[in-house]
Amino acid sequence: MSTRLRDEVWALDRCSGCGACVAACSKGVLHWMDEEHPLLEEREKLLGLSRLKLRTCEVCEQFCELSCPRLVEWPIRPDGRMVSARATGVVRSGEVNDLIRAMLVAARSADLIDGVVMLDIDPWAVEPVTRVAASVEEIASTMGMQYLWAPVLGALNEAVFERELTHLAVVGPPCVAQGARRLSQSEHERLWPYREAIRAVISPFCTGIYRPNMITDLIEIAMGIERHRIRELRMQPREAKLAITLWDGTRTVAPLTEVELFTRQGCGHCDDYIGLAADVSVGVVGSAEGWATVVTRTPVGESLVQNAELFGLIETAPGVDEEAVRAAQMAKDRRTRAHAVDELKILMLDALAEPQKRAAVKREFAQLFGATASKPRVKEECDGFCNGC
Repeated sequence: MSTRLRDEVWALDRCSGCGACVAACSKGVLHWMDEEHPLLEEREKLLGLSRLKLRTCEVCEQFCELSCPRLVEWPIRPDGRMVSARATGVVRSGEVNDLIRAMLVAARSADLIDGVVMLDIDPWAVEPVTRVAASVEEIASTMGMQYLWAPVLGALNEAVFERELTHLAVVGPPCVAQGARRLSQSEHERLWPYREAIRAVISPFCTGIYRPNMITDLIEIAMGIERHRIRELRMQPREAKLAITLWDGTRTVAPLTEVELFTRQGCGHCDDYIGLAADVSVGVVGSAEGWATVVTRTPVGESLVQNAELFGLIETAPGVDEEAVRAAQMAKDRRTRAHAVDELKILMLDALAEPQKRAAVKREFAQLFGATASKPRVKEECDGFCNGC
């Protein structure tokens, strides 16, 4: 396993949870048991009565590092073309999921794609799962709320090697879009199957990805709604609420402030809210009620939108508040701030062993979070145990 992945991503809680490293691991020793980052499986071999640990990662070319989106600096891409859009097929809607579904159905009908890797909700367990949808019927019925976490790119191996799909669309939040883009731009020949298969990346705007235990802790325990009664979960960014629809038709909502308590730690290091790495991204910021904002950044993204219009599954119109979209991105200092937080963590750990660095920690904290450093009223006295002064 890459030491960079362990030291610069996992140890600093920067993992996006996209699943690219697990999919690319040639030894199959990375797996998910923890929601924050994958775990490394230590394998043993029996020689007589002796147990020897296999050094599986020492002879690996570290495909996990080559696929991780957190180990590269992402350039600021142009804004692209922005339009308002809404689905006009069987479902007439400005909901983000409905609009993405319409584009995917049109793309599959035109053979622009032969499959989709996306996030869905298991209707029985009401848990997020990754799906590979290869037919129009599967695509039309597969797409759950995109803000509950599951390692979306972990399904790539099923799509590429088991089902042998060659024209894939990947749907996921901006962190997933970055992971898919990292794989599709890889120069290593062992990763070429992913590069050749991924043809389009679609991303909804994102303000955070939530841990699946949100359903248990918030909806079941705090709100008293049994899991088997839930029919649909839908984010409503305009109202800052999570809408919960039950099978009996009853609807209730949870404030987004309560939902955000379950945000994954890796989201704190993300500087992309509108899918800059995607071919096309969709969100409600900047659009009127009943419409969504669509941003196309590549010819592929433009083709997806135009093809869906040709099939009569979406309609577009001008009138996007582009300044609102740029304000939502807030990319001005997010990257610098994320790196500064990492450096502060390291400095704080150093200060535990070297008390003379405590002043530096206070200065960095004040500069990073805008706190005013107050002068101590009494002089700090050494406790006499560390001998570091």
